[in-house]
This record gives sequence, structure tokens and C-alpha cells, in this order.
Amino acid sequence: MTAGQVVLRWHVQQGLVAIPKSSNPERQRQNLDVFGFALSDAQMAAIDALKLPSPNLLDAERFGH
Repeated sequence: MTAGQVVLRWHVQQGLVAIPKSSNPERQRQNLDVFGFALSDAQMAAIDALKLPSPNLLDAERFGH
């Protein structure tokens, strides 16, 4: 399992919608392969406990996206 798959699976288990984007065929396959595993309660809690950086660091406009 890749870091990207973990992030997508976290979204699925939270009931959120994620819209991944990749032009790489292997990553596209990985993005679709998030329904064959589940994150444990402990894994979900560990991700939930991560501190987010400053909101300014998450501003897509800042990076030209």
C-alpha cells in the first residue's frame, strides 16, 4: 500500500469524497485499489491526530494550482 492509497482510504472511511488526479497509469490503478483494505481504528486515530500546518501552507493558489 502506498502513502497515496492510505490518504485516499482515510477519506473513504471518513465518508469524504476525494478526487485524485494522475496521468501516470500505475498511480491511476493504485488510486482505484483502495477498497481492498481498511485502516484500523488505531491507524485512523493516528492520522486524525496529525497536526495540520499553517492554513497558508495549504493554499493551492500559492503553488499555482
